[in-house]
Amino acid sequence: MGQHSGAGESRENERGEGGTRHGESGEGERTAGERTAAERTAAERRAVARWRDIAGADAVADDEAALAAVSRNTSAFRPRRVVAVLRPADAAQVAAIVRVAREEKVPLHPYSTGFNWGLGSRLPVRDGCALLDLSRMDRVREVDPAGRYAIVEPGVTQLQLADHLAAHHPDLVANVTGSSPHSSVVGNLLERGTGFRRHRAEEVRGLEVVLGTGQPMRTGLWAGEGSRQLHHYPYGVGPRLDGLFVQSGLGVVTAAVVDLLPRQECLRLLVFTLSEAALPGVVDAVRELFLRGTLRSIVHVFNDKRVLAMAGGGRVPTWTGAVAVDGTAEQVALAVADARRALTAAGASPRVLAEADAAAPGADPVVTALWDVHTGRPTTAFLHGLYQSVPGKETPADPDVLDGTSVGYLACMPVAAVDGRTVAELVALVEKTCAEHGMVPAIAVNPTGPDYLESVVNLYFDRDDPAQEEAARACNTALHRRLYEDGFRFYRVGVETMEALTGWDTAPWETIGLLKAALDPDGILSPGRYAPL
Repeated sequence: MGQHSGAGESRENERGEGGTRHGESGEGERTAGERTAAERTAAERRAVARWRDIAGADAVADDEAALAAVSRNTSAFRPRRVVAVLRPADAAQVAAIVRVAREEKVPLHPYSTGFNWGLGSRLPVRDGCALLDLSRMDRVREVDPAGRYAIVEPGVTQLQLADHLAAHHPDLVANVTGSSPHSSVVGNLLERGTGFRRHRAEEVRGLEVVLGTGQPMRTGLWAGEGSRQLHHYPYGVGPRLDGLFVQSGLGVVTAAVVDLLPRQECLRLLVFTLSEAALPGVVDAVRELFLRGTLRSIVHVFNDKRVLAMAGGGRVPTWTGAVAVDGTAEQVALAVADARRALTAAGASPRVLAEADAAAPGADPVVTALWDVHTGRPTTAFLHGLYQSVPGKETPADPDVLDGTSVGYLACMPVAAVDGRTVAELVALVEKTCAEHGMVPAIAVNPTGPDYLESVVNLYFDRDDPAQEEAARACNTALHRRLYEDGFRFYRVGVETMEALTGWDTAPWETIGLLKAALDPDGILSPGRYAPL
């Protein structure tokens, strides 16, 4: 819950407007960032013409209206200068497009469906990129029911995969997020997004990638061919490479092998309410439940700002949590009993819900939405809650048009240890900072296991109100700075935070630069994204 930035797109990069080259592609050549404006314009025109030859005229847009549309974003970030929008149909076209981009020194910014809401949507970090829209690549290439995996392209949405499984493999379910049903499975995975059951980046068994050189490759055992199942062992032989393409600009992912979940005999949803004073003790209790194996699914705990929006008014508890417990009926009974005892002792009030509770006439919409996502069915309920979080705004018939509305949304996503005292300090700092800016944060703290939790702090504002927009943007900047100064770190950031983050952070940027020089020597993939400018 609180995870609206659902598609979370994707294959990112490094240094300088137009990409600073780390390697050499010919003596005397210059990068896009080193060219004059006239030289860049000429190169861009040549590139657009060549891309039309590759993908077809209908798949390349560079008219003013199309370029303005892709710059609109719910976060009210400044528009970027975009060269064109490219919509390839397959991996071969992607490779050819990348080769042209390299030759003409016109950088590309790939995304899957563009629903990276709260963090920049489709926007690249830098001006002067062509946007590589991968949404046409929408095939579910394969589902292996015995191996419990699917091979999906970047345009495959949560709803598409869920519908495919329901129709052809009903014993399997997808791990979905609370974002749009039409957000990308691969895009969210590559942004280290988190589903309601587990972390998406941990579900990768292999990637198909086009490097910045235009060279295609596959990772793990997928790199070879064989008569036996290739995806039972995700690591392959030698260094595991999948992680290089998560939150990076080292390649364009054109397909991924992702885990699927087996549908269990019995599932119960444990929903619990608590006061803010009880939050530290409940977090510690959740850690212990993970450590002894009672809980195996991500726990989502969110404050009243999010629940009030979905519940449609009225009083709600300060914090509400939810976690799925599944297995055999005997396993579920034991786990539920243990979790109820531990949570009650920590000061929470738990209740156990079954499918009948979620499907009953007049059921709480929060309960229905939680049941849906925990059983692998994406829902628009959380998006409706987002719209309802800004007074006076109506939910459009198509909630996916968020970027084109006046609803403003910014996200701050810190990561922390699953430790009650730490969580209390995190929440206190968020609430204090937001209060100073006149903002009321929607907060989720989501323990993924006994070691770390991901927090999502959503700020909602009216983009028709300049004062609200200014306050929200100032608050988001202050949140990132203060949390970092207090020792917290982030698992995702928006395009307007990346430059500051890479200046603060002590990640091994020099080593990342060496990898960049090898895999994208002309720096043409998403310059500045999750790497120093």
